[in-house]
Amino acid sequence: MLLRILSVDLAHSSYNKLGVVLLEDSGDGFSVRAITPGDVGLTGEPSAHALATNLVAVCRRLSVSILLLDGPQGWKDPDNGLKHSRVCERELNTPGKTGLPGNAKPGNYLPFIAFSVSVFDGLVAQGFELWSGRAAPLLAIESFPWSAWRQLGIVPLGAKSKARREDLERVVAELQGLFPLRVPDRLSHDQVQALVAALAGVAVSRGSCAGYVAAGVQPKRLDGSWREGFIINPTREALGSCA
Repeated sequence: MLLRILSVDLAHSSYNKLGVVLLEDSGDGFSVRAITPGDVGLTGEPSAHALATNLVAVCRRLSVSILLLDGPQGWKDPDNGLKHSRVCERELNTPGKTGLPGNAKPGNYLPFIAFSVSVFDGLVAQGFELWSGRAAPLLAIESFPWSAWRQLGIVPLGAKSKARREDLERVVAELQGLFPLRVPDRLSHDQVQALVAALAGVAVSRGSCAGYVAAGVQPKRLDGSWREGFIINPTREALGSCA
């Protein structure tokens, strides 16, 4: 069976702001396919439940066993020793900090964080497991593209409002200089962000510890919600042979 990874640059205000790509092993490298919200039946007002359900359906249809999402998988553990954030967010210096359920810093991140946690909840309810260092038939993994670029030694892609077409072309060219990737022309900003995150999924799928790094601590259930979890980033060995 071909190795396929689905990666989502998450958004909560509009499905049109999602970035979704499929990374597929083609034997002599990896091909990248851009997927639009319409391709997976996403229309209307965004719903965490609908998004999780549609992503599960896409993964089943395409035989995808690893799904990455750029957004928090759980809330802060009250006993993690930090005041306002999860351990993974402290380690990677994320701009948004996930607090106890219903809390975030800065406060304008809360709608996105709550939406993301609900999407992960929906995935788990439909058979996915949160990554905890062991293999599983279906894995949901939290990503953070900004730190993925840094881990690869590439100047991170700037914010969507400031990134120019030449910026997108630069980072894609740098990725292709590191990895055997066939990338379609004119990927959107969100799709390029999803692409860099997807690379870690290949290493996780192959069990290649040299191909990824994990920040954070084990996810766990507490008082009815997921807490903490790992953010996974690719290394330059992400598409190498199995360890």
